[in-house]
Order: sequence, then C-alpha cells, then structure tokens
Amino acid sequence: TTVNVKLSRSSGIYRASEPVEGKIVMNSPTSISHQGIRLSVNGSVNLQDPKGSRFIESFYGAIKPISIVKKTIEVRSSGK
Repeated sequence: TTVNVKLSRSSGIYRASEPVEGKIVMNSPTSISHQGIRLSVNGSVNLQDPKGSRFIESFYGAIKPISIVKKTIEVRSSGK
C-alpha cells in the first residue's frame, strides 16, 4: 500500500493566511479497512546566521529548531 499527498500547488508554498489544499491518494493491491485516517502536520524553522559568523549563537547558545505549527485533522472516520 502506498500513500501520497499531492498538494494543489506544485511549489508546495503556502502563506500563513492561505488554506493548504490537495489530495491524499492511497493505492493498495487489495481491499483494506481502516480505523480512521488522520493527517498530521509538524513544521519548524531553523535560524541561520547568513554570514556564518555565529552572531546569533553568541546570544542564544546552540540554536534549536523552533516549532511553528503542529496540527492533526481527521480526514475520514473508520471504514473501508
């Protein structure tokens, strides 16, 4: 069984106020049943010093990724 998420925009770039649109495509050689289908999105950013001078790190120590989105939605309830 394969699962692919195909976004409506080939670039995959969406702005903060725009809805993310697309399709979830599942292909299976046999019939399947499921306990529900959920889609989870986790996004983070990494701060980088553009000149590599470690200026930001001197104030904040080691720079860790910053979580900007964490969301789960139910796409389908259980069924076939």
